Amino acid sequence: METRIFFNPGDSIANIHDYNEAVRKGQIFKKERKVDDLVIAKDKDNEEYAIFYARDAKQEPHNSTKAYEIKKHV
Repeated sequence: METRIFFNPGDSIANIHDYNEAVRKGQIFKKERKVDDLVIAKDKDNEEYAIFYARDAKQEPHNSTKAYEIKKHV
């Protein structure tokens, strides 16, 4: 099931073209920073995966946000 959510692209922790690499970097970031609310999201326009804090998600579109598809909660 696809979950679309809106994020400000400038809030991303990392942007990566490879899904597995995004998951790996998210897990490393999570362990180093001791956080537990990360998501891997896919930008359909650029075919990139971005890592965001889940708390930064917006439910409605806004001028500074883009739609992303949540792929994994880390």
